[in-house]
Amino acid sequence: MSDWDKDSGYYCLLIAILCDVDVAESKLLYKYGPKHPSCRKILKKKLRMEGVSKMEKEAAGNMMYQLRKAGYTLQEISNLFDCYPSTVKRRIEKEKNRKEKTDGR
Repeated sequence: MSDWDKDSGYYCLLIAILCDVDVAESKLLYKYGPKHPSCRKILKKKLRMEGVSKMEKEAAGNMMYQLRKAGYTLQEISNLFDCYPSTVKRRIEKEKNRKEKTDGR
């Protein structure tokens, strides 16, 4: 039996659904298992917060800006806020510009 058989796709889909990860991440989890250092990083860094859907735009933009500064990717932040990465990028830029104006730069 090879590393990738006919049922592998089904297992990856289950991993993606149950662990709330994307396709590439589910493939890594399937191939290496949850104890592999890369997979542990994927599961540890997965953002989960309650109440983000109820945030106002300015508060959400500030949160996105802070998460980006903390090292999260646009994709991870967009998954958290259930929006497109381009939306995250735009709101981060607005927040960055707002902070520069208030700091007097």
